[in-house]
Amino acid sequence: MSQMAKSIPLPDRPIPVTVLTGFLGAGKTTFLNYVLSQQKEFRVAVIINEIGAVNVDSGLVQMEGESMLEFSNGCICCTVRSDLVKSILNLLRKTKFDYVVIEPTGLADPGPIAQTFLNIPELQAYVRLDSIIAIVDAQNFFDHFTASPTTQAQIEMADFILLNKTDCADAKQLSLVHQALAKLNPHATIHPAVQGRIDLKHVWDVNAFQLDEKLAKRPNLLDETVHRHDEKIQAHSLIFDKPFDMEKLQECLRQFSEKYRIIRSKGFLSIRGETHRMVFHGVNDRYSLYWDRDKVPSGSQMVFIGEKVPIQTIETDLKACLA
Repeated sequence: MSQMAKSIPLPDRPIPVTVLTGFLGAGKTTFLNYVLSQQKEFRVAVIINEIGAVNVDSGLVQMEGESMLEFSNGCICCTVRSDLVKSILNLLRKTKFDYVVIEPTGLADPGPIAQTFLNIPELQAYVRLDSIIAIVDAQNFFDHFTASPTTQAQIEMADFILLNKTDCADAKQLSLVHQALAKLNPHATIHPAVQGRIDLKHVWDVNAFQLDEKLAKRPNLLDETVHRHDEKIQAHSLIFDKPFDMEKLQECLRQFSEKYRIIRSKGFLSIRGETHRMVFHGVNDRYSLYWDRDKVPSGSQMVFIGEKVPIQTIETDLKACLA
């Protein structure tokens, strides 16, 4: 046990950890905010990972205090995974909590994250892996499945599958998605949801993670030399100091959605003449803009994720939309 771990009092029982996976834009942060607003029994610590240099998701999580950590510019299942152990121990040393939720990037394979809790003895006295929840976008599932093999890994490793956005898919589409999910992971319980809302008692602190079941599906799960990660999909971050002209920006974003294959886009925007920031969300060829409760930031931060995204052209076009 490390010196840091020795200085931390042991909890009465290992603190449960939920890993919240799901492909880009499936609704992980929406579900996380629902969890934080609905459950009152546990004090929750949150660890959020963003593959790009700008961590937009952490700015959308509705919690305060020292119980949230951010990892940016790297994937927690590989390049920054070594920091996860130190971060959990640091959290334990600084503040009191009784549950941990880890929200990795939408490109993360949950297998190596599970390894962190299964292969490192110094963590096991403090935390235990309670479950892996995969958020699935009912409307865009087949596009996501085709876009990246990571989607399959997330579903195969899940204890629970939250089938989100069921209000955006018709009965035939929902039936096809259910069949595909059941084939990929017959052991996972599927919970249909709208806006990430389900009865949390079915997925919260339930000791759902069963190692033998996971090893039957992935025999090399505990082998740290084996790791899958989709490196074709890249995240590009842009920062602008000046506010945007709203009309020009909307036209620009509309053109992006028609011309480019952008899997996921998001950001916080400063709009000329407005006192509050605007939140930008895009999934495939759809995007939305809405006003946030927070005051306008000093500038705008945007992230575009996809394969062969023409980021220089996008940056040039966005600069032309500045006020």
